[in-house]
Amino acid sequence: MKKTLVILALLNVSVVFAQSNLRLGVNIDPMASWLTPKSDGIEKDGARPGIGGGLVVEYYFHSNYGLVTGLMLATQGGNVLYNDSISISSGKTTSVMVGKGESVAFNVSYMVIPVSLKLKTNEMGYFTYYAQLGVNQLINIGSKGTSTDKELNKDNVAKEINTFNMSYFFGGGVEYNVGGQTSLFAGIFYNNGFVDVLSNNDHKAVLNYLTFRVGVLF
Repeated sequence: MKKTLVILALLNVSVVFAQSNLRLGVNIDPMASWLTPKSDGIEKDGARPGIGGGLVVEYYFHSNYGLVTGLMLATQGGNVLYNDSISISSGKTTSVMVGKGESVAFNVSYMVIPVSLKLKTNEMGYFTYYAQLGVNQLINIGSKGTSTDKELNKDNVAKEINTFNMSYFFGGGVEYNVGGQTSLFAGIFYNNGFVDVLSNNDHKAVLNYLTFRVGVLF
């Protein structure tokens, strides 16, 4: 009897692993991003191209919906026009004066930890369609600035950018099954920031971006 119970337990464990609800993948995210002012004294002055990518982890507690997280790196930012001259910290000990009416292009590198809910259809042919919404938690790991008056030229402006950022996002896309549990996927997402990016107390702006995502799930 004990041997029978052990065999049944081993069979149950094998079934659990065979029907694992966990999927791993990788993705690449070309994107367009911009800074939206939330205070007087600055204006939006255009979007900037960006790129991101990393690891995707999906856990399904139902065949049609589950939680998605991961760990990604992304470079994004935006152009800000200053209505008055401003002193901007450059490097560890120096600062430069950017003149009135000049624009600064900020490029910020983030480590991104997303948490989202994914809803998807049953497979139709080889295709599955999905919708996704959640939040991104962003940690600043590097910031560069370039001004139109050339006072800044890809200088380190880490002191001008807050360390932490957050945004909510929503979007959707399609998966294409290429065999077994392996699928190619693509999607488009709108990300809306709700935490001030700029460290200057007189100026506030949030980071918004549009992401085009491609990747593979295993």
